[in-house]
Amino acid sequence: MPMRCIWKLNSRLPSHFSTLFIMGITIAIVATALLDTDVVAQRRRRQRTPARRNISTAIDYSHFSHATKKHQAACNTCHKVPTENWKKVRDYPDVADFPGHDACVSCHRAQFFKGAKPTICSDCHTKVSPRDEARFAFRNPGGARQFVIEFPHDKHQDVIAQVFRKLRFETPPQFVRAGFRNSELFVDEKTKHYNNCEICHQPRSAASAIRMASYPSEFAPAADTFKAEPSTHASCFNCHWGSQQPVSDNCGGCHKLATQPYVVLDSTPRISLKFRHGREQHTQECTTCHINITKSATLRTLKPDVPITACLECHNKGPVRFDVTNELLAIDKNRDFTCTYCHTSDVGRRDPPASHYLISGLPPKKRKDVK
Repeated sequence: MPMRCIWKLNSRLPSHFSTLFIMGITIAIVATALLDTDVVAQRRRRQRTPARRNISTAIDYSHFSHATKKHQAACNTCHKVPTENWKKVRDYPDVADFPGHDACVSCHRAQFFKGAKPTICSDCHTKVSPRDEARFAFRNPGGARQFVIEFPHDKHQDVIAQVFRKLRFETPPQFVRAGFRNSELFVDEKTKHYNNCEICHQPRSAASAIRMASYPSEFAPAADTFKAEPSTHASCFNCHWGSQQPVSDNCGGCHKLATQPYVVLDSTPRISLKFRHGREQHTQECTTCHINITKSATLRTLKPDVPITACLECHNKGPVRFDVTNELLAIDKNRDFTCTYCHTSDVGRRDPPASHYLISGLPPKKRKDVK
């Protein structure tokens, strides 16, 4: 308000009202000035405050991931086949080491030369130091796997059977494809051999591979129970080194990127842990019991399940072998009975599947319904 107007109002009011009016106007003007000053100060502070860094978007260079789009080029872009050290660690040409420094520096020069101990080096090296070249074993046994194996059993069974038959029965001299491992199948000619699974799949070679703690009921099967081999490229490269696709430098033909990293178990999850493959009565053609494998075009979701009918051919056959039926009848007498003929106690105390009852000619039931 112009001072002339204020003076006119002041001349018309009593003295004490005039004083109060002028004080009020003064306070309002001062408050407005202070408010404007505070707004300006806040704007300056906002301008000076550095932007907060989004930590969640920072890249962790200590863990190499094939899921990164730029890391999904052809495998031989980084991996050499075979690697220079293959003769030291393999008896056949193979990828036996991490890619060289050139593969990293070509894209990650800034991270590679960052400080005395670059974080990016810790993915391959056991100790990040310019004087220590020690690396983790390839593949790093403590690291999570990033690929699953695509192996079509349905395409390999007939081929393997033909190769096996030729090796055993053709006597005239012939040219054969060079192999990368010595076959031990023909050392003992008294042992009966079959024409598919055992040509590649061999029992575990080390008893230490099976840990007691990994099995329930403190029951550990014998080391040769599982035919876990092959675990290397040795048998694969007999055909796929350079002649038949996927060849040795086409890793993506068999190794498919997993949806997320996973840790490989050192044992096969099983329900019937007491089954022994090595028993003479169980030495049969593998697909006699494992009926789903030969038609499988992939290892994904593949399970070596065996239907109960395969067991009952021997273990529920009269006049004396009613192993399954006898245990089911025992539950009728005591619902706390534990089936232990085939299973370990952690499974044996559960409700038997309906298939067990039906194949034995008994009505399915739950333990809680047994009086």
